[in-house]
Amino acid sequence: MKRYDYTSQARLALTGPDRARFLHGMVTCDVEKLALGAGSRAAMLSVKGRLLATLVVYARPGELLLSMEASIGDKVRALLDKHIVMDDVEVADRSALREVGYYGDDAADAVASLGFDAAALRALHPYHQLESSGVVVARDPSLGGVGFRVLGDAPSLPSGVMSDEARECLRVEAGTARYGVDLDEERLVVEANLEDAISFDKGCYLGQEVVVRATTRGRVNRKLVGLVVSGAGAAARGKLTAAAQAEAGLVTSSVDSARFGGPLALAYVRCAALDADEPLTLDGTTRTALPVGLPFEPSAVAAARARLANP
Repeated sequence: MKRYDYTSQARLALTGPDRARFLHGMVTCDVEKLALGAGSRAAMLSVKGRLLATLVVYARPGELLLSMEASIGDKVRALLDKHIVMDDVEVADRSALREVGYYGDDAADAVASLGFDAAALRALHPYHQLESSGVVVARDPSLGGVGFRVLGDAPSLPSGVMSDEARECLRVEAGTARYGVDLDEERLVVEANLEDAISFDKGCYLGQEVVVRATTRGRVNRKLVGLVVSGAGAAARGKLTAAAQAEAGLVTSSVDSARFGGPLALAYVRCAALDADEPLTLDGTTRTALPVGLPFEPSAVAAARARLANP
C-alpha cells in the first residue's frame, strides 16, 4: 500500500439552501441527483463548451465539497462568485483540509484502521464517501485499482510514500486526464475522455448546447486516447504525424511503464487518423505509436507492441 499527499490541492465548500441547484447549473454532472455521501467527477465549461476546470464534487452534510488541482482553485472560486447573484449560497476555502490518497490491494484494510469497515470501503462506488469522527474516506479511481482519498485530520498510517513519478505512471496507465497537463481551455469536454463527468440528460448548464450538438452529431474532430509507443523511455510532449496527415494529433502525457512493457502516452488524435488504424509517428523522430482505448488493457497493449515490432 502506498500513500500520496494531495493536501496541496485546492478545495472549496458550497453551503446554503441553494447550493445544489446553483452548482447543478455550473457543472456537467447531475448535482441534484447526488445523495448524501455520493460524489462525482465534474467539469466547468465556457459557453463554447471549452474546459475551464475539472473537479470532484462530494455531497456532504450541509455542504458540497469540491476538490481540484491547486493551479485552478482561484479560477474556480472566481467563476462561482461571478455567477452567484440571487442564490442563497456561500463559498468557503477548505484548502487547509488535509487530503491523502491510499492505493493498493490492501488500501481498504489500512484505511479501516481509522474506524471504518473494510468491506463497506470496498463496496463504495467511485467518489462516494463514508465518514467517521470527522474523517471522510472517498473511493478514488484516478490511479486505477483500489484507491481512497482520506480527508480530514486523520492520524498517519504506516505506509510507503508514493513518488510523483510513480503516481504519474499509474495515472497515465489508468487513462486519467489531468487539468493543466492533458486538459485546458483549448479542449472540448466531449474530446477529453470525461464521459463519467457528464450527465447527458440533465437540465441546462453552462456549455450544454455544445455538448448536445456534439452528442447528437455523434462525432468530434479528435479524441483523447491511449498510445502504445515504440522505443525506450517516455515520449516527449509534441505533435503526431500520419502518412496522410502532417498534424494527426498531440501527445500530452507519457510514461515508461514497467507493468505494460514500455512507453505509453495520452494523446489527442484526429478521428481520421483513428479510422485509418495505421501507426503514427512522433514528430521529428523515428518512433511510432498506435492508438488504443482507455484505460490501457494488457491484451490491447501487447497486440499494439507486436504490430509496432512487425510493421
